This record gives sequence, structure tokens and C-alpha cells, in this order.
Amino acid sequence: MDDFIISSWRFSSGIAYENKKLSGELQPSVWYHCQRDADGLRGWLEDNAIPEAIVDSLLADDTRPRFEHFDDDCFLMILRGINLNEGSQPDDMLSLRILWYKGVLISTRKVPSRSVSGLIAQLEKGLGPTSLSDVIIGMVTGINKHISSFLVPVETLLDGLDWEGHEDTQALNALHSRLLRLRRYLKPQKYVFEDLIEIQPKALVDAQNHLKNSLDTTMRINESIEFYIDQINVFLANLSQRQAEKMNRNTYLFSIIAGIFLPAGFFTGLLGVNIGGIPGTENPIAFTLFCIGLVAVVAIEVIVLKRLRFI
Repeated sequence: MDDFIISSWRFSSGIAYENKKLSGELQPSVWYHCQRDADGLRGWLEDNAIPEAIVDSLLADDTRPRFEHFDDDCFLMILRGINLNEGSQPDDMLSLRILWYKGVLISTRKVPSRSVSGLIAQLEKGLGPTSLSDVIIGMVTGINKHISSFLVPVETLLDGLDWEGHEDTQALNALHSRLLRLRRYLKPQKYVFEDLIEIQPKALVDAQNHLKNSLDTTMRINESIEFYIDQINVFLANLSQRQAEKMNRNTYLFSIIAGIFLPAGFFTGLLGVNIGGIPGTENPIAFTLFCIGLVAVVAIEVIVLKRLRFI
């Protein structure tokens, strides 16, 4: 029965005890952390009379962050966090589902979350949460903490951009795409905390200050991501503009050079035709005079172009 239960802790006396004696029925004041895609979990939840709609939300494969309030003693939170597991990209956001049901806390995950693993490690040392509401706040705080830590090197990287030099635009574009994916999942996360603060579930009445801090942190994270995306957009636009200006300058320069040598090309082409009547063929200094004439034509062209401010 307990193959799908990763960890379970009892908080009935203000002190956390590992709940090793599992039974088929939900036990009050107990936190069950479960593997979402494990066999038997759905049947266990349904056997404990949890409504099918709640079970579906708790076990859904793909869903956005949200808060659902069912009654005074039942609510569901769905949160997204950074995936820090080996071989995974941080923007492959993991999903953490938290269900409060009649004095019982059930959380589910598909891939390990360091926010939850950190809480369990603290509990195993006799530290950490002392109530189910503390467990919820601990998971929320951990999620925000890991997201904030992930964004620190991003800010450092963007602050060090060389606006006048050359940057690795491929890496910058990859970072831009990653931030866009983060924004997609984290932007609605603030509504979860806004709803929690507005509704004030009975289980979290004493944790309103913590929830407000979590809301502030989430809003700051979203604002930071928006700022980073805008900063990358401005940098890439500036880089594209500089490249376009450089190309335009080069094109303009080549156009002027081609215009300067166009008359010289005409005369050399005209005199290069291999027919009779070309003047100067019998004069030994005719070629020298012709070259001097071409130089004079080019010089006159340069003077005229300068006067007309093409150069």
C-alpha cells in the first residue's frame, strides 16, 4: 500500500515524528508526501473518500499554478519550482501539488524537489517544521529560495554584458528562451498567494505574514525575470542595429568607390577595344598622359563628392 508514499510525518503533539505505521486510512495531523505517478495512489485517495475532481487535480500530468478552495477544511495548491535534478534543465519546471484535506496534508511530485527534500532532511535531524502549516510554508519558502538562487548568476551575467564589444549571442538567445519559459510558469504563481491571503484558509490563519512575504518574493522574482528579458531584448536590438549600421557604412563605402572608378573603367574599356583609330597609338608618351588624365578625373570626382558631402 505504501509504495507510493515517499515520506510521512506526524505533527499531532507539536513535534514531528516519522509516521512509520501506515494504514489504509488517512490519519489526522499527518503529512503524506507521495509519488504522483506511482500505482495505487489514485485508489488510495479515492478509498479515503476524497472527491474525484480533487484527485484529478492532484494527479494531473500538466497544469498551471493555481489555488482551489473547496471548503473551510479543504484546499489545493499547485506550485511550480526550479528543477535542480542532475541532467535536467532548471527551466524544466517541476510541479508540486499540496492538498489540505480535513486536517491531513498530502503533497505529490513526479520528480524530486529540493524544497521538499530539504524539509525532510531537517525533520530527520529533529529540526524544521513543527506543524502542518509550517510544512506548507517551508515548501513555499524553499521553492522561492531556489528560484531566487537560480536568478543570481543570470543577473551577474547580464550586468557584465559588453555593449560595445562582441558577445556570444547564441548563449544569450538560449538564456532568453529559458527566461521566457520561466515567466510562463511563474507569472501565475503570484495569484496563488493572492488567493490564499484573500480567502485565509483556516489551516493557514496564523501564517498570513509568511504568505505575504511569499507573495512579495514571488512578485520580485517575476519583476526580475521581466527586467532580464527586457534587458536581453534591448541588448540584442542594440547589437542588431550596430550590425545594420556597419553593413550600411560598408555598402555606402563600396558604392562611393564604385562611383569614383566608373569613369576610369569607362575610358579604359573604351580604349581597350581592339579596332583602328585609337588616338595616341604612335605616341610613346600617350600611355603616361592617359594615366595622368585618369588620376585627374578621379581627383576631380573626389573633390566634387566632398563638396556635395557624399564623403
